[in-house]
Amino acid sequence: MTDMKTWAALLATAGLLILILETYGIQSPRIRAVAALICALVTLRYVYWRILFTVPFHQKIAQTVWCVTFLVIELCTILSTLLIYLFMSRTISRSTEADAHQYSPLRNAPTDIFIATYNESYEILERTIIGALAVEHNDHRVWVLDDGNRPWVRQLTESLGARYVARNKGKHAKAGNVNNGLKQALKVGRPPEFVLLLDADFIPHRTILQRVLGLFDDSAVGIVQTPQHFFNADPVQANLFCTSVWPDEQRFFFNVLLPCKDAWGAAFCCGTSAVFRVEALLAAGGMATETVTEDMLTSFKCSGFGYRTIYLNERLSLGLAPESIVDFMSQRSRWCLGAIQQLFTPWWFAGRARMSVMNRLAFFDTVLFWISGAPFKIMLISAPALYWFTGTATLHASLPDLVRWMAPMLIANLIFMRYYAGNRILPIMTDVTQLLTAFVISRTVVSGLMRPFGRPFKVTAKGLSSARVVVQWRLMAPYAFLAAATILGIATHIQTFSGAHGIQGYSLNIFWSIVNAATLTLAAMACIEVPHRRRTDRFATSERAVVKFAFEDATMVRVPLPGTSLSNADNARHDIPCQLQNISLGGAEIVCPDGWDVLMNSAHLSIYNDADQVWSSLPFTVVSRRANVLTLQFDSDASARHALIRKLFTGMYHQDIEEVSAFTVLSTLARNLVS
Repeated sequence: MTDMKTWAALLATAGLLILILETYGIQSPRIRAVAALICALVTLRYVYWRILFTVPFHQKIAQTVWCVTFLVIELCTILSTLLIYLFMSRTISRSTEADAHQYSPLRNAPTDIFIATYNESYEILERTIIGALAVEHNDHRVWVLDDGNRPWVRQLTESLGARYVARNKGKHAKAGNVNNGLKQALKVGRPPEFVLLLDADFIPHRTILQRVLGLFDDSAVGIVQTPQHFFNADPVQANLFCTSVWPDEQRFFFNVLLPCKDAWGAAFCCGTSAVFRVEALLAAGGMATETVTEDMLTSFKCSGFGYRTIYLNERLSLGLAPESIVDFMSQRSRWCLGAIQQLFTPWWFAGRARMSVMNRLAFFDTVLFWISGAPFKIMLISAPALYWFTGTATLHASLPDLVRWMAPMLIANLIFMRYYAGNRILPIMTDVTQLLTAFVISRTVVSGLMRPFGRPFKVTAKGLSSARVVVQWRLMAPYAFLAAATILGIATHIQTFSGAHGIQGYSLNIFWSIVNAATLTLAAMACIEVPHRRRTDRFATSERAVVKFAFEDATMVRVPLPGTSLSNADNARHDIPCQLQNISLGGAEIVCPDGWDVLMNSAHLSIYNDADQVWSSLPFTVVSRRANVLTLQFDSDASARHALIRKLFTGMYHQDIEEVSAFTVLSTLARNLVS
């Protein structure tokens, strides 16, 4: 009977959620709201138990201070979770709305594309300019806003046919650069009605303006944000060798959370890949310059003049994620600092600026996430080691207690995220991602609250490559130390003669320590940066192609594979049908039919498009082969390279993982952990 009482709440919660979600379906808005409510209720049930029955006040003063501090920060993170449930109780897709406005006259409105650049390389900037020029629109101009006045950027811009505006690293970083560009664009020729803003490493889809501009038929819409998708692996994916099974860290925010906030009228600008109504931008005084996260604050300032920000969740651009763990942390630290800086402006959640209740709540959720999330993660991974070496109990509970009170909350969250977030939030994996930035974010929180302004703006470096393993020892140290301390703590107290053996909290800390040791070990592994030898990332594909060559060139020979034969008709052919496995700006992998072994110095690869027509002819050299799979290196001239940029980055190609399997992700992590 005791066992049944212990498991009753857990089984009831899981059973009820699965029953209603499977019976009525996740598409029902009411069922979505009911599921979110159930999750919130079991979370509040845990809070009731946690506050009243688990705080070990019988310890020494220092230990009690630790326990109370832990509880307060934990409650802040739980409040953040409750706000997530609130926002996720609704969602909206604006794709149907975009379809309905496909014949809007605004689709032909004069529009300028701004590419804000600071320190990006030639290859990155070339990609973005070519992609922007390829956008399908009757009246658009492309402006490269160079915050540095670099001669080679001017030369590249003008050679490609775009317009160039420079300033000598003026004030307010990106926001100041954009405002300067807008001032220049309004002076030259026809003024733009809309502006598409791109970071220099984001290439727009050719249809982005066709999909977005019709949404401005609603005169109250001031900004339309589109998601940020990436064509390279972020450091967590790359360093843990899970690129093919685990999505980039931003997918939950852009694919799941932002559509939910949009449903509540609380979407906000995220910088790149956003389209602005120029009238709204001018009313707000241009891009906000008060914080280092000018994008979010610009949305709030526009809302004060009656302009909304909405979100179109369609893949309409591709960009570069940070490629090193250092830059990954630096980027998150800047986002955190921007949120803290906004606390010192009239646009904070209780400020005097004109803001809707939901915008205030959304900003409160953002600040709560940054201020409490990282410190709680550090305390959470430190607690077991603290118990083993000092006897400090963080909470007073047995494993049956946790099953009865905590487990229903955790299982409800897992089920809810499985159905409504597609497993983009998972134990261990999400914990590792958040833990990696925890120490940096915690330092930023403390220093930001003490001195929010007067810091130099640091741009995230992009386009890096490395041919060797780089171990970030300084970043790895705290994770490695805590992992070792946790494992040592288990090892020294597992024996039956240990003083801690069998006392209250012992079993809890054994379980807690095992989970923490795995998480910390993975976090330490993520600080080992793997080689990134290719300068261009490859896209998986299965397109049909053909290798074309002429035998009279005498630079290539074709022979049958062992056990096969080729007819005279085969010998007379001047092409080989094949299938692409992957492709990049630098090369491709192709699969030739069985019975062919192509030995050649050079040839041309022609790819069929959707209409069964040959798209282009790319000269290549074979650099390696295994069986009938050939690895090619393109020997393209500038014209062919530009055509390939337009093909790869402005259309159907992407690196998204459409379905995330929890089992596959966790089994991959387990293999990486022991290998």
